[in-house]
Amino acid sequence: MPHKIPVGISRCAMGDPVRYNGSHKHSKVCTELLGHCFDLHAYCPEVAIGMGVPRPPIHLIVSDRLRAVGRDDPAIEVTEALEAYGDQIVPEVENLRGFILMQRSPSCGVRTTPHYKADGKGVLAHDSGLFTARLRHHFPHLPLEEVGRLNASSLRENFLTRVFAYDAWHRYVAPDLRPARVIEFYTAYKYLLLAHSQPLTRALGQFIANARMLGPKQFASEVRGKMMEILAHQASREDRTNALMHSQGHLKGYLSRAERAELAQLIEAYRQGHKPLSAVLTMLRHYLPRSPHHFIHSQVLLAAEPAELGLCEFR
Repeated sequence: MPHKIPVGISRCAMGDPVRYNGSHKHSKVCTELLGHCFDLHAYCPEVAIGMGVPRPPIHLIVSDRLRAVGRDDPAIEVTEALEAYGDQIVPEVENLRGFILMQRSPSCGVRTTPHYKADGKGVLAHDSGLFTARLRHHFPHLPLEEVGRLNASSLRENFLTRVFAYDAWHRYVAPDLRPARVIEFYTAYKYLLLAHSQPLTRALGQFIANARMLGPKQFASEVRGKMMEILAHQASREDRTNALMHSQGHLKGYLSRAERAELAQLIEAYRQGHKPLSAVLTMLRHYLPRSPHHFIHSQVLLAAEPAELGLCEFR
C-alpha cells in the first residue's frame, strides 16, 4: 500500500492501561496486523473528560434520555461531558477513515453496550456507547467496528474493505463532487458492490439513474451512504461468484475456448469452496490486459483483496 490509512482506536486496545480499573485490553490483531496498513490514532473518552485512572465505573441507563452515570454511585453523571468530547474532536475525526472501538464500553461500544433500565437492574437493549453515538451523528458513513469482532478474519476483511473504500472516496471524490466523478467512482466499485449485495446494488443503480433533481453535494452524500451500507454486508460466496462471472463475461471475447473453459472451471471451483478467491482474481488479472475496455480495467473487485495483502490471517 502506498500509504497507511488513518484510523481511530480505543486506547485500551493499544495496550494503554486506561480502563476504569487500571488495566488494558491490548489487541495484537489491531496493533501487529492491522498496524501494517493503518496509522492508528488512540482515544479514551473517559480519560479525556478527566475521569482519571482508576476511576468509578459507569454504565448507561435509559430514563428521559440515555445517560452515563456511576454504576455504584448514581450521583456521578458524565453524559454531557462524553457527548461534548465527541463533538470536540470532530475536526480530528474528519481526517480518519475508520474507527475501532472497545466492545461493551459505555463510551465506546458499537453494538454491544448494555443499556440498563432507569433503576440500573435490567438490560433493555445492547447498542452504542455515548461517544460512539456522537461519532455516528457527525459521521454516519464512517466505518466502525468493535475490537473483539476483528479477531474473526471474515469480519476483519469486511472492515478493511469498508475502510479502503471510505479512504478511496476521500482521495478521489471528496475534492471533486461533480456527479460525473461520483458516478465514475460508483462504476469502479460496481462488481465489488454486487459481491456484497445484488439487490441493494441494483437499487443503488436505479437511484443513480433517477437522481437528476438532487444537488451535487446531496447526490454525493446519498451515493456514498448507500455504498457504505452495501459494503457493510458480508460478501457471500454466491454473490462473489456472480460478480466474478460478470467479470469473466467482459473477457471471454478475448480468450481462447480452452482459456474460457479453464476460467469457468476455476470460478466453479471457488463457488464450491475448493479454490480460494485469490486464485480466481489472479487468473482474471492475468487476462485483463487483453481487453481494451476501460470498465473492466477499472473494477476494484479485481484489485488485491485484504486476504492477498496478508491482512486476514493472524497467528
